Amino acid sequence: MSQLATFLTSIQNDTRIPGFSALQLKQALILKVLHLLGWDAFDLTKVQADHTAGGMTIDYALQTPTHSMIYLHIVKPLDDTTREQKDKIVKLAAAENVRMAVLTDGIHWEFFAPMLRGTLNEKEFAKCSLGTQPIEECEHILKHYLSYRIAVSGTAFTRAEKVCQERLKKKSANMTSALSDAWASVVQEFEELFVELTSVEAKRLFDVDSDVAAVRKFFSRFVSMTTGELSQAKRIKYDAADNNLAEAWTSLFTQLEPLFVELMAMDIEKQQGFIPEKESISAHLRTLLGLHEQAAGNSKRVKAA
Repeated sequence: MSQLATFLTSIQNDTRIPGFSALQLKQALILKVLHLLGWDAFDLTKVQADHTAGGMTIDYALQTPTHSMIYLHIVKPLDDTTREQKDKIVKLAAAENVRMAVLTDGIHWEFFAPMLRGTLNEKEFAKCSLGTQPIEECEHILKHYLSYRIAVSGTAFTRAEKVCQERLKKKSANMTSALSDAWASVVQEFEELFVELTSVEAKRLFDVDSDVAAVRKFFSRFVSMTTGELSQAKRIKYDAADNNLAEAWTSLFTQLEPLFVELMAMDIEKQQGFIPEKESISAHLRTLLGLHEQAAGNSKRVKAA
């Protein structure tokens, strides 16, 4: 067993740790962990205690010669009750161009890549708990991201950002699928209602009664376009006779967007088990509206020709 693993085991078995003050944690735990990870705590060019930035004091700023700082800060307790404090520190790190922020209460350790875009959860790339995880696993995480050699080489930052980017890429793919499924569910469930509303809106805008069969055919084409493959959707155009219906649906779509957002959010939560960001749903709806307007524009060009 390595010296670090031995020390982590002693922490795990020390019932006094949760009651330690921040100062006691620094003296009894943090400095020892840094030493075992290869940091020279007596060298101010490498380990700066009580680093001041943005009106806050960060417990330790770990300096690498060429690759940015690492913020190491004590947050007690390190759980959801201190989320606001964690978020504040990570945002400060991002503002100061710090590529890694590590928060700990002595038992729990959380690692963030502050400069990446996203929420606090999306910026977190690793965590460990001496109370619930095997010592070997905690040792690996600390060495993998926080050892001096790895930090100085820049590998720690590269590893951290790669984990976050791969997770965001996977989340983006899952979100795209969830949005598509939710939209299909909404338009298929309420298709007859939307057909009726489109007829009413066309009457309001153009004072013309629309044939129900024609409206249904138009809307069916819209549904096929916005629930199918994007490459095929971009080639779709409406019939020239659908121009009034297309304008009526554009007006109606804009009015109904808040309702679409709520319905899709409910569907995603029910079917996928997570609550989506409404901004993502709105962006998806704007894409669909863009396809619709492109199809309408294509039909007008055909008519003009």
